[in-house]
Amino acid sequence: MPELPEVECIVRDLRSCVAGKEIVGVKFFFTRMLGKITPQEFAGQLCGRIIRQVKRRGKYILFFLEDNLGDRKILEVHLRMTGRFLFCAAPAEPEKHTGAVFYLSQNAQLHFQDIRKFATFRLWEEKELKTALPFCLGPDLLEDTFPLEPFLKIVEKKPKSNIKAFLLDQRNFMGLGNIYADEALFKGGIHPCRKVSELNPEEIKRLYEAIFSVLQEAIAFRGTSFSDYRQLSGRPGEFQNRLKVYRRDGLPCPRCGGTIVREIVAGRGTYLCPQCQL
Repeated sequence: MPELPEVECIVRDLRSCVAGKEIVGVKFFFTRMLGKITPQEFAGQLCGRIIRQVKRRGKYILFFLEDNLGDRKILEVHLRMTGRFLFCAAPAEPEKHTGAVFYLSQNAQLHFQDIRKFATFRLWEEKELKTALPFCLGPDLLEDTFPLEPFLKIVEKKPKSNIKAFLLDQRNFMGLGNIYADEALFKGGIHPCRKVSELNPEEIKRLYEAIFSVLQEAIAFRGTSFSDYRQLSGRPGEFQNRLKVYRRDGLPCPRCGGTIVREIVAGRGTYLCPQCQL
């Protein structure tokens, strides 16, 4: 599943490619992702609107759309496991797993592809947006003002949770998933099974710094591609070449030389070095 760095890269690319363009047509090939709205009704509410802004909230992509009367709607997209966008500067034929094609002004197209078909599309009135799910979870780790003190206060509320489960819970913070939780815990030298209450202030500060360092580095290297994630151009990310523990079980730890292992923590495959994550 694309996590915060991958979605951030997609959103930055969407801003440069589609912001300011008008949606002149939409064709849906998958309908489950639309919820209870028919494809015809959904397309009718999108056509004729200009894409004014594209933003990210956690793992959600938000398209801010406006018609010629100034009426605004927000298209919320969650990529789930295998969803991805592909921008085409000129008309292109839909591929096998294309779920939707947005026909844009200047002959451009935005294709949405989803092998597993778990992605979701939702439409919101602007006045309803603050009640939408992206705004009912925890704070966004990059978009919100997030110094150490608020981080500490959120950590203090869940003392009985193990730290890996705590980081994955989107009600605490939005955006972290399995890859970057493992990488941040390794960088901070913290074992993922430890209870939140067991961490001392220095360890929490280390983890806080590790989370932001890992996220920023992953964005700089355009995200992690193992199977489905691709940039808007169709190219894979590069951060998989810089991972320290994730999917590296059996290999030597880059910090201490011990062997990286895989365990199940919080119901997820978890990669760590038992020698230097204490």
